[in-house]
Amino acid sequence: MRIKKWHEMNDDRLDTSVDIVLKRLEMSNESFTRYRFAQCSFAQMWGGGGGMASSTQIYSCEAYLNRQRAEQLNNANVADFSTDGD
Repeated sequence: MRIKKWHEMNDDRLDTSVDIVLKRLEMSNESFTRYRFAQCSFAQMWGGGGGMASSTQIYSCEAYLNRQRAEQLNNANVADFSTDGD
């Protein structure tokens, strides 16, 4: 992850920014986990039924949202300070 690589660099611009960004990412991940639980629970109830079909529906929902989240994070506009922009 590019953000964690910032720690390896000696740059005054990044001294406080890295910790702030990592904390915000952690908060974002916690919010996503709550959203995923609520959304997939809703989908389970909306779809009705129970038993194994219900469990499969939840896992499918979680997998789908996890893929979306991973794509979102991979495509995030995170500055790459390891290259010289001059």
